[in-house]
Order: sequence, then C-alpha cells, then structure tokens
Amino acid sequence: MIATPTPAQNLDFQCECGAVRGVLHRASTKQGRRVVCHCHDCQVFAHYLGREKEMLDDHAGTAVYQTDLSRFEITRGRDRIACVNLTDKPMLRWYCAVCKTPVANTLGSNRYGFLSLILSGFDHGKTNALLGKDALHVATRSGAGDMSKVKKAGIAGITAMLWDMTIRAINAQMKPELRKSSLFDEMSGKPVTTPIKLTRAERLELDEKADIYRDVLGELR
Repeated sequence: MIATPTPAQNLDFQCECGAVRGVLHRASTKQGRRVVCHCHDCQVFAHYLGREKEMLDDHAGTAVYQTDLSRFEITRGRDRIACVNLTDKPMLRWYCAVCKTPVANTLGSNRYGFLSLILSGFDHGKTNALLGKDALHVATRSGAGDMSKVKKAGIAGITAMLWDMTIRAINAQMKPELRKSSLFDEMSGKPVTTPIKLTRAERLELDEKADIYRDVLGELR
C-alpha cells in the first residue's frame, strides 16, 4: 500500500486577550525548523513582557519555529501589534501591546524574508502534531542548569540554520511575494509600528532579572 503525503495544515495563533490573532499557513516540518534558543536576549525579552514562566523552559530556553516571513499572517488586531529592539542589532521582537503575549522575532526589514515564531502563543498539541516535537537547542552556554541531555545544534546545526537564513534572504530578493508580511509595510519594507528602544537603565534592569531567574532555575535543575 502506497502512503499518501499528509496535506499541509494551518496553525492558528491567538494572544491571551484575543486582541491579536494570526495564522501560520502550510505548517509542517518541511517548511521550517524548530529551535530552542537559550540566548540572553531571548531571556531578556521574556522578562520585558513579564512572561518568563510561559516563554522559558526549565533551562531558560525559548521555543521558536524559523520559517519564511510571508507564511505568517495577522488576521485580527494588526493595530495592536508592538515590537521592541533590545540591542543595537537589527532584531525586532513582536508581541501584543495589550496583553504582552509574544508573537515572533524578525530582522529589521522584510527584505530578509526571515521569521522566528515564538511557539508559546500557539496550541501546544497542534504545534507538536504539525511541526514535530524534535528541536535543536542553540546558545546553550546561556542556558540554566545541566544542559548535557538536551540536543545541541553543534557546528553542523548552526551552519544549517545560517544557510537557511541566507537562502530565505536570496529568495526574498528574487520573489517579492516572499516579502509580504503583516508586520511590515509592503511599499517601504519598514515595520508597521515604530520599534521601542530600551534605555540603558531599562536594559540593565532586565539583564539583572534574567540573570537571577536563570540562576534560580539552575539551582532547581
């Protein structure tokens, strides 16, 4: 008997208060890559939103799904979306301005075609069914506790992720439809809302919170 391929399905997003809703079109393991990022900036973002318990796992990692920017659509509450730039690097972190539910991470322009969806805002059961449970862990040096048992990306995994980002950027330059996004203005390619820039004092305060939280997790693990 010849097995037939499972048709791609959509994965729905809804923030906690319902102000923002969205959909990941054609959700599957083949269209993107699941990653758990333990970098300090991802931890700081969780504390910025006050959602560290929901966003961070037992090792202070954030579960994300890296895919094409054009495949995620905000279907409701585009005017309720906010974004923050935590560093001088061109990384924007998006969330619902009302309830602080995280949405995604992107680069500073739609020209790169890159999207990293934060999976804590999606239904876990359906997420695992469509995107698989397997994930590579990156930036584990910033993780909490004993990281010896997690599946680390390694050099090969990091190289593959960087290659994926490069290919997406090239494809986005060649195909305008891949740059279409609810998060960016189609004509200018700029974010639909002005990114919030933290003051040095605000960032230092969040750094301290992230460090304390990570240390506590490490002791518990």
